Amino acid sequence: MSVNVYLVGFSGTGKSSVGVALASLLGWTHFDTDDAIVERFGRPIDRVFADDGEATFRAAEREIVAWTARERRLVVSLGGGAFVDPESRRLAKRHGVVRLAASPEEILRRLAADGAEVRPLLAAPDPLDRIRELLARREPVYAEAELTVNTEGLTPSQVAEAIAAWLAVREGAADGESAGMEGEER
Repeated sequence: MSVNVYLVGFSGTGKSSVGVALASLLGWTHFDTDDAIVERFGRPIDRVFADDGEATFRAAEREIVAWTARERRLVVSLGGGAFVDPESRRLAKRHGVVRLAASPEEILRRLAADGAEVRPLLAAPDPLDRIRELLARREPVYAEAELTVNTEGLTPSQVAEAIAAWLAVREGAADGESAGMEGEER
């Protein structure tokens, strides 16, 4: 049985909002690694990158993922690049991993509309090209998720319901296997 669910994917695919909805639906706790980074450093992520560098950011992120992997009944929204880190990916894959996806155009629209924080991606000369480039680079890693849900045109609640349904089937299969009932109906 999964003890946690990790939501992975590019910035702007809905990991935080879906995470809140899924945690509520499951009666679990939502944990956002980006929020934990901001709390740990006392400043926004773009400032952590600028002041301390990506290596410091990723090391802190890895420590936070390691902590979540020891906990139970968490829906963890990982930062967009967290799953790319081999150790963070290994820890998340011990649980359930769901990738949230959207087109580069939709991602850019969402990030531009967000306005909550300065997004380093939007500072690129051509943000859409930068998103496409990073998506292409991360695709092989994101493909390691057990389930991919395209979030375009869906509300966070609809995505959460789809994930919860998948979890129910997945957990039912795991329960059947552990009880020696693989392939049998109950």
